[in-house]
Amino acid sequence: MDSSLGLALSAESPNASPSAVPYESGIALANNAKDAEGMQHSGVPLSARERAIVLLMGHGLTNKMIARRLGIAPDTVKAHAKRIFSKLTAQSRAQAVYRASTLGLI
Repeated sequence: MDSSLGLALSAESPNASPSAVPYESGIALANNAKDAEGMQHSGVPLSARERAIVLLMGHGLTNKMIARRLGIAPDTVKAHAKRIFSKLTAQSRAQAVYRASTLGLI
């Protein structure tokens, strides 16, 4: 890691020690790499309907609201959501939205 990055980060947060900043940044980079690794292994593209649903999830809509907007049953939205979670290896709606966004699917 570039030492100037560590100095810039420590200048922004006066309470952080210079040695702690690179360590914390390294942890964040490692976590992002793990997320990216999991996304690469999914390899299954989302359907147009699944992309629409994950986009609406990102706007904070509930399954019931998504169902009304798309003219489908709430159980159908729930089934699509399960497939989205599986394809994106996500554990939550927020994680699914983040991964879809990172992959350029929405």
